[in-house]
Amino acid sequence: MGLFTALTKSDKVKTKKVKEEGCLVTLTVEVPAQEVDDATQTSMMRLQQRAKVPGFRPGKAPLDVIKKHFAGHAREDAMDQLIRKHVPAAVEEHKLRLVESPTVEDVKWKQGEPMLLTVRLEVAPVPTAKDYLKIPVERKKYPGTEEAVNKRLDDIRESHARLEKSPDEKVAKNHFAVLDYAATRDGKPLAGAKGTGELVDLSAEQSVEGLAEGLLGMKRGETKVIKVKLAGKDADLSATLQEIKVKVLPPVDAEFAKDLGFESVELLKAKLKEVLDKEGQGRAEAEELQQIEKALVKANSFPLPPSMVERQLDGMLDRLKHRMFGGAAANLNEKMIGDLRAKMLPQAEDEVRLAFVLNAIAEKEKLEATEAELKAELDKGLAEETDPAKRTEMAETFAKRKDAIAHMMRERKVMAFVREKASYKDA
Repeated sequence: MGLFTALTKSDKVKTKKVKEEGCLVTLTVEVPAQEVDDATQTSMMRLQQRAKVPGFRPGKAPLDVIKKHFAGHAREDAMDQLIRKHVPAAVEEHKLRLVESPTVEDVKWKQGEPMLLTVRLEVAPVPTAKDYLKIPVERKKYPGTEEAVNKRLDDIRESHARLEKSPDEKVAKNHFAVLDYAATRDGKPLAGAKGTGELVDLSAEQSVEGLAEGLLGMKRGETKVIKVKLAGKDADLSATLQEIKVKVLPPVDAEFAKDLGFESVELLKAKLKEVLDKEGQGRAEAEELQQIEKALVKANSFPLPPSMVERQLDGMLDRLKHRMFGGAAANLNEKMIGDLRAKMLPQAEDEVRLAFVLNAIAEKEKLEATEAELKAELDKGLAEETDPAKRTEMAETFAKRKDAIAHMMRERKVMAFVREKASYKDA
């Protein structure tokens, strides 16, 4: 091998995949010594042009002075430039699909020698979609039966119930008691434990232990000291019964139907059956979809990118906090958050895995959201909006989020394809 050949070979950047564990890949990138020296000298020259050194005009200090004062800066700048140049090239060379920015874990670099970078990368799995045709699905039906219609009617009656004065003289379990009260402990009034016109539903569970039992049998105007527990401690509650009320449900008659916008009870019931049939169909379709998703996840096992699972977990936790506490993280301590994340982890993994499986099916079956379908989606939204300004805003938002919308529509198309090909059996 001649000298020219050896020099030519040494000028090439060398990359190597040294480790692969699931979706975590480690590469080494070796940058030739000459390129490292060139990058360092270029950084030094750029620093010279803008450096301010005592005793010299800005940009006029000699390079040896610059080297003395700014060698570390030049070295860091050169290293940064070489990383920006060669890490993406190494990713491209090995045809890796990243899901997270690369992390340079180690840099070995001595003067006059090649620079060796150790880079950690998180890559997307490339699954081959399996067993997505003829998925067995048990199909259930939830019709709006007469029993279900009557139950919904009862719910509506409950929502239209009113309280009236009871003809009974004594409080019973089916009553609502209106009382004035004041609590003491060891003869001393308790702060915040006093009120007037308090309504107590004796048929419901009470937050004050002993209250309901103590009220039973009391008469209007009667005052009684009831032994209760407040904050887990014994207390005396002086209660004066002001009124006894009873819940009255409206009868299911023509007047009730008209109050709800129907000409007759029969038409009201017919509408309720229609609503219940539609709800039942939605429930059945949701259960079918869950069976299909579960089958796809079970049939396709492959490593998942940790960062994607973590992001999915973060989103799930944020939605849970918003639903339970209006987004207030202060209501959850560190242990509670840890326990929730551990509990939700399998679901997060399933959702990430499903997304990759649907993508693999789309590629295999060549399913995409066409331009015509995207336009139809936008036109549908625009048709439902009459405000010109909002229509313009909608169109602009659609244009900005076009890729995300196309991805969502493609997933929808894949699920429709898989559902169409499923094998259904009535339960």
